[in-house]
Amino acid sequence: MRNRAITAIVVVAAAVLAGCAVAPAPPPGKPAPRLPADSIAYDTLPVITSRPKLFPGDCSQFEKDPRLLGALGGSSPMYDPYAKACIMKRSAGTQVEVGSMDPDQRIPEPWPGWWKAYDYSVYHFRRILVLDRYYAVSQLDRYGCLIAVNTGSLQVVTVRVGAEPGQGPIPGDNVDVDRQTAQRFCPDAQKATEDYLNAVDPGGGSLAG
Repeated sequence: MRNRAITAIVVVAAAVLAGCAVAPAPPPGKPAPRLPADSIAYDTLPVITSRPKLFPGDCSQFEKDPRLLGALGGSSPMYDPYAKACIMKRSAGTQVEVGSMDPDQRIPEPWPGWWKAYDYSVYHFRRILVLDRYYAVSQLDRYGCLIAVNTGSLQVVTVRVGAEPGQGPIPGDNVDVDRQTAQRFCPDAQKATEDYLNAVDPGGGSLAG
């Protein structure tokens, strides 16, 4: 009987974390507050959408700031309207992309779909915190690893590091290959995300007031 009671408590607790409760968090502030580590266990977050967007929808940030381009290890920035990202080449057939998913009439609030993984075709999905101040997710996407970040606005910023098109395996072909791809690109994608946010959003975060 005692084991059944413990099991019931665990099930109830899991249900609360899965979507019945909002993740605990400090109030918005400037600089942005640190987010609790257990935020990644909750489906519902205390997000705000009042901050201005960070990514301008072109490559101007990198063209105006060579130091940012150097920090990301990229060169020859070129905007791809299809990917909605500024693509920068790296060595050995790899590239780094910085872009965004902006709200539109079809998806007025893009972030919940990223956090709750509504796209079931993604691989190696993880919820993470970036710089301890931003809610984010990490997943394999288009020959590399993509980090999607909640910046406190309706715009979701994305940073992808991976192989150039046609230069790497397609996610989902093989579990071991997916793991190797994640190990190869995801740490670098997270570092690129941190470098980008430190440069364009000092003191910022998902709950920056």
